[in-house]
Formats: sequence, C-alpha cells, structure tokens
Amino acid sequence: MPIRRLILLGLLCLSPYAEAQIRACAIEPHALPDDLRSSLEGRLSTFLMAQGEENWGEVADLLGRCRFGCNTGSVYTSSYKQCLVSRMQELRMLDFHFSIHDLSTCSTKMDLPAGAMPRFAAEQLSWYVRGTATFQTSSEEWTAETQVIAYRDQGQWYFIPPQQAMQDKWEKIHYTEADFGRDRRDEIEIPNPPSSPIEITDVHVYMDRQFPSLRNINFTLRNKTSKRVVALSLRIGDETGETDMAGPYEIQPMAKLAEKTDSTAYADFCEGIRKPTMTIQEVHFADGSKWEFKQSRKSEQ
Repeated sequence: MPIRRLILLGLLCLSPYAEAQIRACAIEPHALPDDLRSSLEGRLSTFLMAQGEENWGEVADLLGRCRFGCNTGSVYTSSYKQCLVSRMQELRMLDFHFSIHDLSTCSTKMDLPAGAMPRFAAEQLSWYVRGTATFQTSSEEWTAETQVIAYRDQGQWYFIPPQQAMQDKWEKIHYTEADFGRDRRDEIEIPNPPSSPIEITDVHVYMDRQFPSLRNINFTLRNKTSKRVVALSLRIGDETGETDMAGPYEIQPMAKLAEKTDSTAYADFCEGIRKPTMTIQEVHFADGSKWEFKQSRKSEQ
C-alpha cells in the first residue's frame, strides 16, 4: 500500500512566509483615496517604462525595500533583489491594462468602511492590481492575465512584480532535457540514524516535468530487523517546513520495499535550492511494539 501524503501540493509555489500572509487575510475589493489612485497610476507607468527602456537601476528602486509589502516586515536582501532584477531583464513586463477603480487589499487585520478607504489605513496595506500584461523575452512577446502588488513606504508607491508568472516562463525557457534527466540525489540528506529499524536506501531524485520546482523521489525502505513492519511514518523537511507521510503497509523481516514521493526544491526561483532531510519518524511492528525517532537521537546523525 503506498504511503499517504499529508500535504496539499497547491501550496508548493508559495514561500512559507508568503503562504502565512495569504492565510492570515482575506483579499477584498476596496477603493483608494483619489490622490493615492493618481500617484499609483503614475508610479506604475514609470515602473513599466523603466523595464521597456531597460533602466534596471530605476526598476530596482521601484521594487522598494519590502519583499511582500512593508506591512509584513520582510525586506529584500541585496542578493535576492539582484536575482529578481536579473530575472526581470529576461522577462520584461512592457504594458499593463487595468482599472484603477478595481483594486483589492488584504483587510482582515482592521475594520474598513465601504467606499474610499481612510488614508492612514490605505498607507498600511498592500494593494492588488489585476489586469492584462504584455511580457517580452529576447525571442517572443505575449499577453496574460496577471497582477502586480503595490505597497506604500515612506510616502511613495513601490511594486512587487508577478513573480509566479515570471517563474513559470523562466523555467520553460531555461530547463532542458538534461536538467530533467539528471539524478539530483545530492539535493536531499538521508541521515539514516543507526538505531532506526528502517534504512532509506537506493535514493534517486528527479525534477518534475510539469512542475520543475518539485522533485520526484524514488527510494527503497529496508527492514533491518527480524520483525514484520506493519506501518511507518517518514518526514522530509528543513527550516522552511516539513512534509509528513504515513501509511499502514507491510515490510517482511529483512526485506525491502520500493517507494516514491515528492518534495518542493524551491518555492521562489531567487531563494535557491532547499536541501531537506529525509528521516524515518516511527515504525510499528506486527508484535505491537513501536520504534520512535526521539530528539535526543539526532546526535546519532
């Protein structure tokens, strides 16, 4: 019986911080005060023009300092912003048709009145501008429905580009058959503590063809004991999050079982590849006994 996965793959394209922010709020339509609407239109036009004219210093300035909007407390590192600008150089957003009267914001954290929002509230929130954008690479141009996030900082508008749309296109341009065919075993750690009755072996890791940020993991579970295993749980995780898998199935004494699962290698193409650790957490035997990975056992690794 295959291991049952306990996560939703629909969240794989979000960084853990961004995911937490989205879960914490409801995106609802609201109106900006007139002066903020006009300044938003002007700054967004400048943001698009800077990309069209390849003025990347100005583009970097218009990204501002806050990665998810300043109300989240997350700021760009210099290396991350440099990576993001380099991606934008390959995938320029040249035009954006939107209605300045059709804006949404994350409003759960405060009570907001109908109609135009008070200025003090509008200054604190990130604003979602949805529309149809024209993108361009060195070889093609296309239009797509997308959104830009606008936020205020120190009296000015700044912008978060449509990074998911950019990432999807960047992957299609840059990944080749060789990338999909390479065994990426080095992207995952397998400690196999000596006390574990199950050894994880014969591990092979490949990039998923439909979702290149995902890794397909093939591996073998080897029962090192003389007892029959009837269930186990396994964890793949790092400091950004964990994937728990569990399932009732049998592994005979001293026998092996081939298995497979998947794991997210990166949520954001500028964050770099994660290197998760894959460990057995619990093993249940037919005689009713159980082995459990304890925190103190980490020293065995």
